[in-house]
Amino acid sequence: MSALVHAIPIATSRTGRPVILIGGLAVICRINAPYRSTSDVDTVDRRRGSDSSQLDLLIRAGAEESGPVGALIDTPAGPIRVDVIEVKDSDLHQLPEDPTGRLHVLAHEWAEASATPMLLEADNLEAVEVPVAEPGPLVAMKLQSLPDRAKDKEATDLLDISRLMLDRSTGAQARNQLAGAAPQIREDALRHVQLWFERNAATSASRMKSIPEGRETTRDDVLFLGELLTESLGGRS
Repeated sequence: MSALVHAIPIATSRTGRPVILIGGLAVICRINAPYRSTSDVDTVDRRRGSDSSQLDLLIRAGAEESGPVGALIDTPAGPIRVDVIEVKDSDLHQLPEDPTGRLHVLAHEWAEASATPMLLEADNLEAVEVPVAEPGPLVAMKLQSLPDRAKDKEATDLLDISRLMLDRSTGAQARNQLAGAAPQIREDALRHVQLWFERNAATSASRMKSIPEGRETTRDDVLFLGELLTESLGGRS
């Protein structure tokens, strides 16, 4: 965790842009419990007008390119990969036609626009203040990511959704934020809920059981979670 904390101010100083946490580290911050491990930093880059790419700025500053959206930066605690998810003006002006692509753009834009600051601490390091995606947008982004994930990543995404929706510190927030999301976000998110938490509930339960943190998950648990998500998204009165 200390390397992750180190990476945030380093990335910020090299790009002149804030790191807006999304992904697994954001989930851990929001539920305030390291219930699973994560090894990288995910951030959303809302590019406006002629803004330079945050990823390009990192690489120009000496970071090593790592995959299509990532860069490895050196920290005093070791190298850390920073994945940068871009949302450009053109993405919003001409949204994708497919629900998953559309939800990708809208959920990440929502995450950037609504992120709020949190203090991130690890070991004896000085606390770092960083904007972190709210629980509702995190659920929407996790739903969007499910179709393209490897089985192990799909399992952690499903488990993250479960924790965000049910945890005492985030559950009410997540449900209220999803209920108040833009209509298109709710419509597209509901499509993903119907597939993973209703029609394929048994498969989703099996995926979650495949990792230690979800080993006690049942099909009924997944169906119950689907009901909560559906109600929050306005899909059932």
